[in-house]
Order: sequence, then C-alpha cells, then structure tokens
Amino acid sequence: MALGQQLVHPDCLAFVEVVEELLARRQQGDVPHNRWQHDDPWGPRTWNRSELEDMVYSSYKQMRKGRITRPPRREVVMDIGDYLNCTIDERNRLLIAAASSPIMPYLTGAALSPILAITIEIVQQLSMPAFVINRDWQMHYFNQHLLNLFGITPAMLAAIDPTQLNVLGLLCDPSLPLYQQLIQNRASWQHMLRKTIYGFKQANLLCQYEPWYQQLVARLLQLPEFASHWPTVSLDKPILPPSSGFESPTIVLEALIPHTQPTPKRAWLRPLLMSAGYFQFDFPQIVAFLPANTESQAIYAEIGLPFGLKHSN
Repeated sequence: MALGQQLVHPDCLAFVEVVEELLARRQQGDVPHNRWQHDDPWGPRTWNRSELEDMVYSSYKQMRKGRITRPPRREVVMDIGDYLNCTIDERNRLLIAAASSPIMPYLTGAALSPILAITIEIVQQLSMPAFVINRDWQMHYFNQHLLNLFGITPAMLAAIDPTQLNVLGLLCDPSLPLYQQLIQNRASWQHMLRKTIYGFKQANLLCQYEPWYQQLVARLLQLPEFASHWPTVSLDKPILPPSSGFESPTIVLEALIPHTQPTPKRAWLRPLLMSAGYFQFDFPQIVAFLPANTESQAIYAEIGLPFGLKHSN
C-alpha cells in the first residue's frame, strides 16, 4: 500500500488502513465522548500520526515505511484504541486487522436469549437467593429464594417498571421496595453501592462510549443518591470498607428481612458473584447472597431458606 512515498508491508496493510481511517474521522470531529468522564487522562489531542507515535505507538512511522513486518501485539492495539476513544466496534476492527481476537460485544436480543436461558436455569437450581444480571447491571431473573428473603411478592415485582430493575437503581431509588430494606445500615449500604459502581465501571471500561452506557448513566444520574456517588468512584482508588459493626475481609451488607417473627430482623449478607460462561462469555452473571454469620444463618432457617443451618466462611 502506498502512503505518499511510503510502502506498508502486506501483513500490516489492513491495520494501517483502519488506523488511518480512524485518525481521519477524529480529525473531522467524529470523536466518541464519555459525558461522565470528568478528567481525560489523554488531555487535548490533535489526532495526527505524529501524536499517535509520540503518545502510543512509536513504531507506527516505521510501519508506514514498510520496516515493520507484522502488526503490533494486542496490548499496543488496545492502547491505540484508548487513545482514539474507540467504540467496541472500532476497537474490534483494530484487533481483527492486527490478527488479534475481538472483544465479545454487549449481548442483547436474540444473541442474549440462549445464554440468558442457560443462566436462568442455573439460578433456578441454586440453593441460595440469587438473581441474573447482564453487562448493563439489568436484572433479568430472580429466583424464589431471593423473593422470599426480601419478602417480595409476584404482584410487587410486576408493579415495577422493567427498566427500573437495575442493580444500581434498586440500591438508589427510594420508590422501589428493596431500598428501605438495604439502607437500614447506611454505612454498609454505601459500601455496597460504591463497590457496585466500581464493578460497573470496571466491567464496562471499554463500553463507556457506547450509546447504551451513556443512556443508562444519564437515567441513573436522576437519582440523587447515585448522582452523589458516581463521580467520586474511581478505578484508580480503592473502596475502603466502613466501620459498620461487622468485620469481614469481603464485602457484607446488612439488610432488613421482613418476614421474621415477631418483628423484622437484620441479617448480614455476603454477596457472591458467579459466571455461567466458564471463560466463554463474561455476562450474564449470577449474584447470590449467603448469610455472613451465625445469626444471619438462623434468620435464613427461620424463613425456610437454604444455607440457613450451615456456616459459610
């Protein structure tokens, strides 16, 4: 391929073509933005070859001269994608052109259905309260154990707008039934919320320029509790555990369990995250709750839930 007087090696041809196309689009103003990113780690960019070479891939000039005979390794391609603010589709074009495996896209619709069905079947067989989430933290299924734990009836569940069935929304929306049960201990609730936001940002780091990501965050930011925590959770800073009255090396959440006698009791729950994909796909995932101490195990037993009589370490 000729770029001026420069010749690109045939094995690098497809990669250079994609890079050149993306640079041209960025120079023309076609730049994906994350509205919710307060600090751009790259700073202002001019999107030209010299800048790309200086900031990310110093060998690009030699590649355009034909002195590089193979595309860069995957880590470098991902860095180039970061520099270019690539969407998933754009990043996958770079990866495929560099003979690397693409990133699995966010599954929806017909592509999600068979995987979701298998994950739901697993949750139905689990002997613990659990639900299913997708990459957007949308909740797709609750098993009966979970409904019993939080005292949620089918009528209550049916009354919730499906778009509100999001883990982050349930933690932050006072109009939803779980909120009052989870916020009884504000310190443990806040730790759970911040960890969940952290997990969402971490899992979707490559999705931040996708329309679904932008739309979901915009909707959640209408909830004051979410809006106050979202900008202060950074992947570069640890989430420190609170002094919530329960010492644990893993996250625990204190929740009000409504159907205990003679009055509702508080139980310490340990969230458990599981993947049904076994390295085939990241999402959907399963979130389950184990009792975190002997008192909470007794509460499980009282309302007839599995794991109520066994100690979970």
